[in-house]
Amino acid sequence: LSNTYRPYIYENHIFDFHLADTIGNLVAVPSLSLLLLAMRKYESLSKAILYSIFVFTLYEIIPFGTFDFYDLIATYISGLLTYLIFLLFKRVNKR
Repeated sequence: LSNTYRPYIYENHIFDFHLADTIGNLVAVPSLSLLLLAMRKYESLSKAILYSIFVFTLYEIIPFGTFDFYDLIATYISGLLTYLIFLLFKRVNKR
């Protein structure tokens, strides 16, 4: 989406509430969490989500590039949504 969606938004001067800028962070947290769970690095998805949020927060704070406050917010929102979806699936599987 960064290669197609972001250029389209920038070329047409569309305000999309910074979605084009933060799409990587929104996808990164659930991706890393599920990867860690698949590698059996963590026994629970909730711990993997917390680790993923921690890693991407450090990546944003440590000066590798430019600090973007919206990326940090997107990381936390993504972690929260991933955790809520995890709780939803956990509740459905108990039935």
